[in-house]
Formats: sequence, C-alpha cells, structure tokens
Amino acid sequence: VLLELEGGYRYFGAAKDLPGVKELFARHAAKMTKRKRGDIYKYITPDYYGLRDEEDGVLLELEGNMAVENRKKLKRIQEDFAQLKQDNQSHQKQQNNGKEGGDTDDSSVEDLFLDGLENGVAANEAVPSQEVVAQVLLEKKRKDLLSRFL
Repeated sequence: VLLELEGGYRYFGAAKDLPGVKELFARHAAKMTKRKRGDIYKYITPDYYGLRDEEDGVLLELEGNMAVENRKKLKRIQEDFAQLKQDNQSHQKQQNNGKEGGDTDDSSVEDLFLDGLENGVAANEAVPSQEVVAQVLLEKKRKDLLSRFL
C-alpha cells in the first residue's frame, strides 16, 4: 500500500502502522470512497433543472420583451420580402413586354431572398419552404448546365 501526501512523504509496508499514519490512511480512504448515484441526486433541487425560474417574474418579463421585438422584426422582414417580390415581378413584366411567350419565374425572387441570408437563419425569420429551395437549386443547376454547353 502506498500513500503519498502533499508533503511528498511515501509510506510503504510496516511504516503504515506507525502512530499517526493510520489516521492519514483513514482520512485518505474517506476521501476516496465512491459516491453513489443516489447520493449525488439527493442534493439536486428543482432549481438545477430550471423549474422555478419563472416564479420571480423576471424571466417572464424578459421573454415578453424579446417576443415583442421578434414579432416586430418578423413583420419587417415579411414586408421587405413582399416588397422585393413585388419589385421583381414588376421588373419581369417590363422585361417580358418586349418578348413573346416569356414565362414568369419567381425563382429569382427566392434566389435574392436566399442570398440575403448570410449569417444563418434565426428562429423568428421567414424561411423558404422545401419546394422553394428545391426550385432554386434546380434553377441554379439548369443555368450552370446551360452556361457549360452554350
């Protein structure tokens, strides 16, 4: 049995029976006992899991303020997107007035919208649907293939 204390002393064999050394072994063994799972969970309160966070009202007030700000931001983003879509449609109509059989395609609107999302998407921002993303990707692949062969 080896016991190394903070002073750098090591006790081997019969030295562990010296007066005072047994107590050192006992203290060290008490520190080394493994805690049981039940002992660990015995001192965990509902505060640890955040179950009492809403009792004082501070968190609810902060969340309410953030919700109002997020709704305003979402409304502004939706208005910007609607304006962008309307501007793009009017621009496409002007371009198609001189052309025959030109089909109007909204993929450029979604393309502009997707390009504007540089820093990722927050939970409160308008996110394009799977179909819109699929259309945008298909249109990009089509343009890439056309540019390669033409």
